Amino acid sequence: MIVSVVNKKGGVGKTPFAFSIAKDLGCFLQSNDNSIIERIYPEKAKILPTPKKIDNCVYDFGGFVEKGVLDIIKESNKIIIPCTSNYNSLLRTLETLNEIGNDNRICILVTDYRDEKEKNQICETLESNFTDLNLFFFKFSKIIENSMSSGASFTELYNENNLSRLSYTNFFNEYQRLLDFIRKDK
Repeated sequence: MIVSVVNKKGGVGKTPFAFSIAKDLGCFLQSNDNSIIERIYPEKAKILPTPKKIDNCVYDFGGFVEKGVLDIIKESNKIIIPCTSNYNSLLRTLETLNEIGNDNRICILVTDYRDEKEKNQICETLESNFTDLNLFFFKFSKIIENSMSSGASFTELYNENNLSRLSYTNFFNEYQRLLDFIRKDK
């Protein structure tokens, strides 16, 4: 299984989602961008300027300029595009979709939104340009920051204790739905 987490815009959640998915599914993790993945996921994560295609790998791609990135994306079983309400993020998400196309392997993660109005604006913008999008919704949550600072996946953080299960319930339920989407038809 090959999963690519992509968006030309930084700061949309690519690395935390790629890391958590890789760790929860027992996959390797590669990135073409400097990040902390090698420190928080030792032995299983690698940062390479030119990524290598391997099976059972989640790729954290920031942009498509490096050689081989677009080839790996096109061969991916699932393609995940995180997006925030930031105007530039929406533009880069639409550029990403235009470059790789939209099919049943692709899903959009609406991340870091604060309220239903913001969520609906993002959806309207995306759906006015593309139909039949697989959308997942991740309201602002400290779980993303906590994952990167602790080296724990979303599942590990959710299962830490009763308070974390209570705090992260909505996020985690949507994350489980995302993992099911990834596992489907792999």
